[in-house]
Amino acid sequence: MQKEGTVQRDRQEGALKLLLGRICCVIGLLLGAGGFVVAILGASVNLSAGAVGIALGVLGYFLGARRLGAASVVLGTAAVFFMAAASTGLIPGIEPLGHGYD
Repeated sequence: MQKEGTVQRDRQEGALKLLLGRICCVIGLLLGAGGFVVAILGASVNLSAGAVGIALGVLGYFLGARRLGAASVVLGTAAVFFMAAASTGLIPGIEPLGHGYD
C-alpha cells in the first residue's frame, strides 16, 4: 500500500518537473526569437534576451525537456551572435543602433 503511494508521488513529481521544464524552454524560445526580431527592427542591441533564453534552455534540459531545451539553447546562442553582429553593423540592411546621425 505504501509502496504504491510512493510510486504515485514520484510520478507526480516527475510530471511537474517536466511541465516546469517545458514552460522554461518555451519562454527561452520566445526570448531567443524576440531577440532576432528586435535586432532586425533595430530597436535594441541588448544581448540579455538571448542569454536568458540560453539559461532557461539549460534549466529546462535538466528538468527533463531534452529536445525543447536543446532547441532553446541553440536559438538563444544564435540570437546572441545575431544581435552582436547587428550591433556592429555586420548584417547588411540593419543599421547599428546609435551610429546614425540626423
